[in-house]
Amino acid sequence: MRNIISKNFITLCIALTACSACSTSAFFYAPSKTFVHYPDTTSYHLEEINFKATDGNTLNGWFIKPKNKIIAGTVLIFHGNGGNISNNYQSAEPLIKYGFQVMVFDYEGYGKSTGKPSQEKVLDDGIQALHYIKQRDDVKNTKLILFGQSLGGHLSCVVAARDQKLIDALVVEGAFTGHELMAVYVGKKSGVPKFLTKMLVPSKYNAIDEIDKITIPILIIHSTEDEICPFYMGQQLFEKAVAPKEFWEVKGPHIQSSHLYANEFAQHFLNLIK
Repeated sequence: MRNIISKNFITLCIALTACSACSTSAFFYAPSKTFVHYPDTTSYHLEEINFKATDGNTLNGWFIKPKNKIIAGTVLIFHGNGGNISNNYQSAEPLIKYGFQVMVFDYEGYGKSTGKPSQEKVLDDGIQALHYIKQRDDVKNTKLILFGQSLGGHLSCVVAARDQKLIDALVVEGAFTGHELMAVYVGKKSGVPKFLTKMLVPSKYNAIDEIDKITIPILIIHSTEDEICPFYMGQQLFEKAVAPKEFWEVKGPHIQSSHLYANEFAQHFLNLIK
């Protein structure tokens, strides 16, 4: 969640208090409509996809397949809170090189997806993305891993808990434990009183309350040097999760394991579906 810490957070709190607003949109979501990177289509098959959210908005994404490789499995990615798929698909590249086909999509309001993000809508978007990918003919005979990073990592725990019959394994990287808990953590660093932060950023759902309902294999990845989502939150999620589970402690910035440890990263995914 690259943009979760806003320089104007205190100003935002004052403004929200004056307006008696309780929306988390300004705090948690930083969508962009500008596409900055594209997959290498000389190495990958790239399909642009569109499917519907429950509220009728269109969700846009990419379905990426390796060329000249037997498909090892399928990965559905829930990305973080900033940018759009063009900023976030790179974490899939090591997986594609190892034979995975990957779907990455944008929540409402991100990229080419219509609408506006909110806690409720992002959750619905994740559920609809899972249902969409499961009905594809090229996915039906493969094992499916749900992979969430940062805000998407938090979201993936909730979606998996509610629809795990559709998933074979879950990978969570750099996730926070709950919206309110993350806001309190950031607010404390900015000098915002806890009571005010909790009032302004309520939680509609929390990963920490859902993760112990998941019985499929779980891999939690978190960096000890993460300056966005604190390492202890990854530890708390792992402690609350039930077996089979694994914790992969890494070094480096927020959600960078696929770049810093590409081969080991991909191997973890392969191990989950052996």
